[in-house]
Amino acid sequence: MFSYKTVSLLLALLLSSCATPRFTYSDYLQVEKGMTEQEVVKILGEPTKVTGGSVDTGTIGSLFGLDNLSGTTMIWNTDKGKANVIFFRGKVKTKSFSNQF
Repeated sequence: MFSYKTVSLLLALLLSSCATPRFTYSDYLQVEKGMTEQEVVKILGEPTKVTGGSVDTGTIGSLFGLDNLSGTTMIWNTDKGKANVIFFRGKVKTKSFSNQF
């Protein structure tokens, strides 16, 4: 039979393997302006938080080819740092990184 410690260790390993992959600062540096959301997730792993929104610009926006403005913000949060990537029309517009203390 398995001991309590063995079962606990196996459970901890199983749960940690389900967690969001831990990105590094060097991973973050690979993210470049113009990348798609899928390309960024492939580098950094699944984000901790995702928010999005869109705005219908109406007639004035359509004059400039901007009928609908949509964007997404993805956040990756670990004990070592926090990465924010803002996407405009599905591509990286800006990114930022901060250390967590």
